[in-house]
Amino acid sequence: MPNTFFADLVTLLVVLNPIAKLPIFLAMTAGLERPVRDRVALNATLISFGILLFFIVAGQVLLEALGVGLNSFRLAGALVLLLFALKMIFDTMPPPPPPGDDVSPLERAIFPLAMPSIAGPGSMLTVVVLTDNARFSIAEQAMTTLALALGLVMVFLTMRLATPLVHVLRRPGIAIISRVMGLILAALAVDGMVRAGGAIVRGW
Repeated sequence: MPNTFFADLVTLLVVLNPIAKLPIFLAMTAGLERPVRDRVALNATLISFGILLFFIVAGQVLLEALGVGLNSFRLAGALVLLLFALKMIFDTMPPPPPPGDDVSPLERAIFPLAMPSIAGPGSMLTVVVLTDNARFSIAEQAMTTLALALGLVMVFLTMRLATPLVHVLRRPGIAIISRVMGLILAALAVDGMVRAGGAIVRGW
């Protein structure tokens, strides 16, 4: 159980990639007072947790209702993760839209911070795979949920420390860390594609 928890936490941290959220968070909270920036960070974290918790609880049921096999979903998810990782590596992530004066703190928290930055396709697919009802017990799924909560706490703390972290890391440092995490995510995605593809072939 501890090994599973640690593995899930590492996987979720790689997918969530807290450091990569810094530029988006700073862009969406530029010119705001510190308490308002903190509220945006908290709202984005809570909204993301709610979205991902929904996918933990109902994601697999939804797939079954649609007639989509979990191995097929794993393969598709791994492919999406690979594409996402390549964007991280080659720095082709689209810049966030410039915040306007009429954008409320809640709106800034919802888009693009909560979605698609934190609770994006990659993290949605990851939590569904990590809580597969056929492979993991309720206790193990609860541990994965706890790992997700801890990972999101780290994302929140990173956003809280955004300004001093950016001053320390600067743009090159953030780019290097994002690319390294992109490589790790690409390796995890390829491994997932191999495992899911093998399971589909054996099923035939």
